[in-house]
Amino acid sequence: MFKTTSFFKSLPVTLMFLIASTAVFSQTDSVGKAVDSVTIVPKKKSTGPKLKGTVVDAATGKGLSGLNVRVEGFSAALTDEKGKFSLTVPDYNAIVTVSGAGFQEKEIPLRGMKDLVVRLHEESFTSLYDEASYAFDSKRLSYIAGAVNAVSTGGSWKLNAETPDTYLQGRIPGLNVIRRSGTAGIGANLFLRGFTSINSTNQPLFVVDGMIYDSNNYGSSLIGGHVNNPLQYIDVKDIDNITVVKDGTASIYGTKSANGVVFINTNQAKELATKIDFSLYGGVNLEPKQLPLMNSNGYRLYLSDLLQSGGIPSSQVAALPYMNDQLNPNYYTYHNNTNWQDQVFRTSYNQNYFLKITGGDDIAKYALSIGYIKNKGVIDSTDLIKYNTRFNAEFKLTSKLTANANLAFTYAEQNLRDQGLSTTTSPIFSALVKAPFLRPNEVDANNNVSPSLSDVDIFSVSNPRSLINTAQSATKNYRFFGSINFNYKLGKNLNLSSLIGVTYDKQRESYFIPRKGVSNDTLRNAIADSRLASQVQRVYNLYSDTRISYQKTFNRLHNVSATAGFRYTNSESESDYARTYNSATDQLISIGNGSAALRELGGDIGKYRWLNNYLAASYDFSRKYFLNLNLAVDGSSRFGTEAKDGFKIGGSPFAVLPSVSAAWLISSEQFMSNMTAIDLLKVRASYGLTGNDDIGNYTSRQYYVKQNLLGLSGLVRGNFGNPELQWEKVAKANLGIDAAFLNENLSLSIDFYSNKTSKMLIYEPTETVSGLALVVANSGSMRTNGVDIGLNSRILNKSLKWDLGLTYNTYKNKVLSLPNDNGSLLNSYGGATYITQKGSAANLFFGYKTSGVYSSNADAASTGYTIKTPVGNSVAFSGGDVRFADVNGDKIIDDRDRVVIGNPNPDFTGSFSNKFVYKNWSLDALFTFSYGNDLYNYTRSNLESASNYNNQSIAVLNRWKMEGQVTDIPKATLNDPMGNARFSDRWIEDGSYLRLRTLALGYNIPLKTKALKYAKVYVTGNNLFVITKYLGYDPEFNATGSIYTQGVDTTVEPLVRSFQLGVRIGL
Repeated sequence: MFKTTSFFKSLPVTLMFLIASTAVFSQTDSVGKAVDSVTIVPKKKSTGPKLKGTVVDAATGKGLSGLNVRVEGFSAALTDEKGKFSLTVPDYNAIVTVSGAGFQEKEIPLRGMKDLVVRLHEESFTSLYDEASYAFDSKRLSYIAGAVNAVSTGGSWKLNAETPDTYLQGRIPGLNVIRRSGTAGIGANLFLRGFTSINSTNQPLFVVDGMIYDSNNYGSSLIGGHVNNPLQYIDVKDIDNITVVKDGTASIYGTKSANGVVFINTNQAKELATKIDFSLYGGVNLEPKQLPLMNSNGYRLYLSDLLQSGGIPSSQVAALPYMNDQLNPNYYTYHNNTNWQDQVFRTSYNQNYFLKITGGDDIAKYALSIGYIKNKGVIDSTDLIKYNTRFNAEFKLTSKLTANANLAFTYAEQNLRDQGLSTTTSPIFSALVKAPFLRPNEVDANNNVSPSLSDVDIFSVSNPRSLINTAQSATKNYRFFGSINFNYKLGKNLNLSSLIGVTYDKQRESYFIPRKGVSNDTLRNAIADSRLASQVQRVYNLYSDTRISYQKTFNRLHNVSATAGFRYTNSESESDYARTYNSATDQLISIGNGSAALRELGGDIGKYRWLNNYLAASYDFSRKYFLNLNLAVDGSSRFGTEAKDGFKIGGSPFAVLPSVSAAWLISSEQFMSNMTAIDLLKVRASYGLTGNDDIGNYTSRQYYVKQNLLGLSGLVRGNFGNPELQWEKVAKANLGIDAAFLNENLSLSIDFYSNKTSKMLIYEPTETVSGLALVVANSGSMRTNGVDIGLNSRILNKSLKWDLGLTYNTYKNKVLSLPNDNGSLLNSYGGATYITQKGSAANLFFGYKTSGVYSSNADAASTGYTIKTPVGNSVAFSGGDVRFADVNGDKIIDDRDRVVIGNPNPDFTGSFSNKFVYKNWSLDALFTFSYGNDLYNYTRSNLESASNYNNQSIAVLNRWKMEGQVTDIPKATLNDPMGNARFSDRWIEDGSYLRLRTLALGYNIPLKTKALKYAKVYVTGNNLFVITKYLGYDPEFNATGSIYTQGVDTTVEPLVRSFQLGVRIGL
């Protein structure tokens, strides 16, 4: 247990230890900072040789006037009207920096050159000379030794991306972004270089404006399939840039760095003049494609076969009311042809408004934004309404003291419906399985349709329209984010900074399922007709980061920087819920109207503290050879008091996580001066220890929980506790190369990496008499090896700019050890079984192999295969049953015949993009792809089981019906006595796909008025098409962030195909 009092007593010792320790990583670079167009004039006249040159536009070849050309700290000049300049340099091995408004900033090592021609691309050009922006500073990518990518969000206005996590899709090599579902705002799960943990989080750490942004989801939602996404509260148009750190150099964030770090920096005012930016978008969300299901005639024939398989004579089947007896008074109730998917899905609309104002004076600069979103879902009666505002300001308090404030508030309300495994209350699932000969509304014997909705049918399937019209599932979310960062200049090269910030989140959920039209639930001592629930969850975080930094350049050759500091987080959460059942009518939907005897009240509280002491240092010689060192020392209240690794201060355990990185900028060497086609060539390597503290706030402790039994309340053990529980350790090694050719018209980055996780968090089984099934322990290890590739090229002339981009990612995972040499770990989700075993990848699909269907009784008898009933009897397979593989050769098909039948991990993923700019027109296209990943089609396993009253896919029309028939669809058998629908490779499908993620056409309107600075029009399409063999709604889904649920299609809302028209104007 982390002891607060012990820590503060030992704080001076800790700080002395940190300051005396070896320093590591630097995110500071005096050369890498943006410089405006004002000429830098040295205090005294510089002496040295003269450099002459010309700066031209890379597209047109024309000289660029008024650009700044300089040797940092030595001399500077401006280009003339033809782009020419003359500059005094210390020697002909100096580094010359060129910058100017509207163009990229570029550094050129002279390497003996006396006459220089510099070709500059526009400011928005993606370059290896771009800056990576960290929490409080920035550094040029060409000077970084780690695996780091920077993403500009300048195109977000055109694309109108929904959330920051989905905006990153296809833009970062090594980052696989999987959308959770098509629900508005739900976001995505991010897997950076595969995964590092089996039971803990695999999501990267987000740092927004220097403050850790808790992107973890709230506790479980009342609404099936719903995940609250805190990142949706950041408008992408508020973001200036995003930087992703993928390797061990992220270790400066200690036990939160195992999955990489994503830095998000929001917009700041860059100029004093007032600027107004306004945009509005409107569009349509198209109704999803439908799964092909049986119509009434096909379903009626299927029912006849199914019932007869259960021993009901055909004459009795024909007399049933839903067959073809026209004299039956319920004839019109059962003789319709309803497309239930039409009753659930719709085409809807979306709209988005955004206003940003920036400006200031010499004392203060500000950026204010206000946004509004209304997005109607493609599931009827669902929508998202969101209001957000942000205020960022920079204050110059004295000549040495500055302050930066970042404030943001978001309110969102959303109407939802159950999805996923909530099968009885999910309108999508009910629409798929409900009998098509029924109709949504009641009908009398004369075929008069009532406005009243139909009740639950005789097959106990809910009415989808009741779940749409009468059910209520809503959330209201409030999020406040605020921080202020003070920076005091202690000296010419020394700065002291301190940030303090808070976040407050509140989520209120209300939930009501009506009694009419919805299948009942069976409780322990009652039947649940209607269901009512309410939940409030709150999360409060206090965060601080105090640091002292030093940087200095010696003799223009030796660049040194160092930072020491500590971060502290105090996080508190609280939830309260109430649930009851059986209100008197469906018009009474509040908790107080439910049955008092069935009422459940509960909640929980959580709290943890995290301290991260860090040191960072960097050194480079002549901008050619780079060395960076990091060290993080972490304490957390989550750690067990007897954690074995690290060391203790005041009785509290601390993790020690160092990293080192180095790079060689080969292109700056003298011997590269004649290789003019090579603009940049760099090799880099890094190694670091990172950690994962996602072990639960109280998992290391023993505690008790309340339990109700037979009307009595008492305490029972809720957790054993494990005082040795600690962070997972991930050792990361990376080797990379960056190269740019032909004036950066071709650039390439390749990274080879190896991540080894040890001290994995594993749920180990316990003795049955203990009262708990599992205990959490650190045991086992695994390794992930992979390759990331990023490729960019440009074709340009005076009128056309054509940028092409490619990302490619591949990794292989292998489990190295498991607890107590256990052969395997099994987990289940949605009917799928996963196996993790030593020597193979983690979490593989584990089930039965099949090879079609027995064509006849003789064909089945020839194998001699049987199954064992629960009472031990043997039953032989017959014609029309699935042919399962008898793996162990004992002629009995049982659990011992299960094998690995699929792998949800892709062979490779990636993207390719095209951007065309022709005069005032632009066209952007982004394709993403995944290849080789297997998916479990839970939806199809229900629609092709041929074992119950659910409607079926049209594939079941080809089911086995007679001796000698060759087919791959088994016969209809009531209740599936032979287990034909069990988890097998019948339900495993190839999840490979190629998707046109976005297509955006833009036009800059030529203006003749000075009232407007610019006016732009956009037309954007999202998810326009996907090429796949997958038979479900969509091959992209991700039920939860856990890898135990990867690749399971639980019937969630598919990704939405949409079109938007947008206008952006600047004043």
